[in-house]
Amino acid sequence: MRRAAIGRRGFLVAGAGALLSACAVPAAREAIGTPAERIAATGFAVLRQEGADRGSVVGFGDHHVLTCAHVLGRHQGGFSLRRGDGAEVAAQLVGRSGRMDLAVLRVGPGFLAPPPVAGSLLPTAGEAVWAAGAPGIGASVAAGRVEAPDAEMPGYGRGFTARMPALMGYSGGPVVDRQGQLMGLTTALPQGGQAALLALLTGADLDGLLRRDRQVFVLSIHRAQAEAALLLGSTAA
Repeated sequence: MRRAAIGRRGFLVAGAGALLSACAVPAAREAIGTPAERIAATGFAVLRQEGADRGSVVGFGDHHVLTCAHVLGRHQGGFSLRRGDGAEVAAQLVGRSGRMDLAVLRVGPGFLAPPPVAGSLLPTAGEAVWAAGAPGIGASVAAGRVEAPDAEMPGYGRGFTARMPALMGYSGGPVVDRQGQLMGLTTALPQGGQAALLALLTGADLDGLLRRDRQVFVLSIHRAQAEAALLLGSTAA
C-alpha cells in the first residue's frame, strides 16, 4: 500500500462572503450528463452560515450530513443547508473530529439522500473522478484523475490526491467515480501556497481558475464514515 506524506497545506477555504456569492451555476444543473449528476441532485447541499455560502456537504444516513470541519470555522451554530432545488433547512452541529478534517451536522429526515459509496477502499492511479462544489465564481463541477491512491495529510486524515480544477467552495463536497459512487470529500490543497489569501484579497479563486491541474487532497469516504459513526456514538452516550 503506497503512502504519501503531504506538507505545505492549503485549505479549500470558504473565505469571504463575496467569494461564495452564488454567481456560479448550481452544481445540480451543471452536473447533468456527468457521473456527479445523481449525487449533486439528491445527496449534496451548500452549507450556509449567517446568510453566506461557506462550502458543501454530503448526505450521511437519514438525519445527518458530512462536511470538512474547517468549513465551519470557529462557529458553533447558525448553519443552514440549501439544496439544488432551492429548499433550505437549518442544520445543527453534532461534532467535530479531533483526528481529521471532518464535522457532522444534523438535519431533518429525508432532506438529503445518502449517496452510494464506492466499494473499493483505495482508488486506482489515473482513475477518472468528478467533484461537485459551491464556488462563487467558476465551474460547480470539476473532472480530474487520481494521482496518489493512498495519501495522508497530517491533521486532515487519509485518502488520496487527484489533479483537478476544484475551487474554493468545493470543501466538504463529494468526489465520485465513473459510476457516480462517492469516494470522498474534497478537503485541502496540499500545495496551496498563497491561493487562499489571494482569493480573499481578490474575491475570486484566481489560482484555481487558472490552474487546471491543481493538486487536491480528498478525504476517504470510508474513513470519514467510520469517524462519523464514532462521533455520533459518543454524542448518544
